[in-house]
Amino acid sequence: MRAERLVQIVLLLQTHGRLTAGELARRLEVSARTVQRDLDALSVAGFPVYADRGRGGGWSLAADYRTRLTGLSPAETAALFVASTAHVLADLGLDAAAGSAEAKLLATVPAHARRQADLARERVLVDHADWMERRELSPWLPVLRRAVWDDTRVRLAYGSAPDAVVVEPLGLVAKKWSWYLVARTMTGEFRTYRVERIVRADATGERFERPAGFDLAEHWQRSSDRYFAELRRYPVRLRVRGYAGVRLRWARNAVIESRTPPDDDGWSEVAMTFESAHETRSHLLGLAGDVVVLEPAELRDDMRRAARAFLDQNDTDSAATRPAALRKSRARPARRPATDGPAP
Repeated sequence: MRAERLVQIVLLLQTHGRLTAGELARRLEVSARTVQRDLDALSVAGFPVYADRGRGGGWSLAADYRTRLTGLSPAETAALFVASTAHVLADLGLDAAAGSAEAKLLATVPAHARRQADLARERVLVDHADWMERRELSPWLPVLRRAVWDDTRVRLAYGSAPDAVVVEPLGLVAKKWSWYLVARTMTGEFRTYRVERIVRADATGERFERPAGFDLAEHWQRSSDRYFAELRRYPVRLRVRGYAGVRLRWARNAVIESRTPPDDDGWSEVAMTFESAHETRSHLLGLAGDVVVLEPAELRDDMRRAARAFLDQNDTDSAATRPAALRKSRARPARRPATDGPAP
C-alpha cells in the first residue's frame, strides 16, 4: 500500500509541478505527517524531491526529471473504462473524442491489461438516470462550455429574472442528468445556476482572471452542504415498521439523523429532517399504517385531518360524481432563484 502511495506522490508532483504536503495529503486521503514521511523516504531512495519554503512554496521534482512509472495495471485500465460516463461526454460534444482516446489508450497497454478493459466495457454499465426520467438538453450548454474553457464572461438571462446578468463561468457540474454552472458575479459572489433554467446565454468575448486556488470539487461540496443544511428545516420523530423504513430514504431533500434497531414488534424509532411540513405530510401519507408521528404534535394532527379528508372523499360510490371537490388547485411554490448552492 505504501509503495503504491509513493508512486502516486511522484506522479502527482510530475503532473502538477509543485504541491504542498497538505495538498498531497488531501489527494491521497492520508495525514500531512504521513506524506512528510513518504517524501523523506523518496528523498533517501534517490528521487529528486525538493521543498521550497515560504509563501507559494511546496514540494516539487527536479525540473529535468521524468518518471516512467506510468504503466497502467489491469485493474487501473478497467477502472478508466468503467468510470466513463457517456451522456456527460455527449453533452459536452466530446463523445467522438472519447472514443478515439479509448482506442489510443487500449493500443498502449499490455495485452493482459487490455483484456480487463474489454471485460469492463462488455460487462459493466453505469446508468445515472432515474426510471421514467426524461430531459431536454439546454441549447446554451455549448456556449457555457466554451466560456468555461476560455475564461470569458457570458451574459445570462435566467429564469423569470427581468434583467440579464454578466458572470464569470468557473465550472460545469453534471449532477445525474442535470447540468449546473458555477460562476462568479461582477460583485465577486459565487453563484450556482441550473443550466436548464437559463433562458439565454451570450458570449461577451471579455476575458477574466480565474480566482487563484479555486477548486471546483471543493467549492461544489461546500456549497452543497450549505444548501442542504439551509433547506432541511423541519425535524420530526417517527415510529416505522417494515418496508416503510426503506421508503423513508426516498424522501426528497430529507435526511435521516438516527434510527433505532427494530423492537420485538418490528417498530423502529427514526429522527429525520424534511424540507417543510408539506413535504413531510405528502411523503408520510404514502406509508399508510406503517408510520406513527411522535413529534411534532401539529404534524400528527395535520396527518389525521388529511387522512379523514381522504376517507370522506372515498367512502361512498358517489365519490366519482364529485370531481369539483377533488380538483382544488394548489398554488405551486415559486421556483427557487439562483443560489450559492445547487438547486435540486
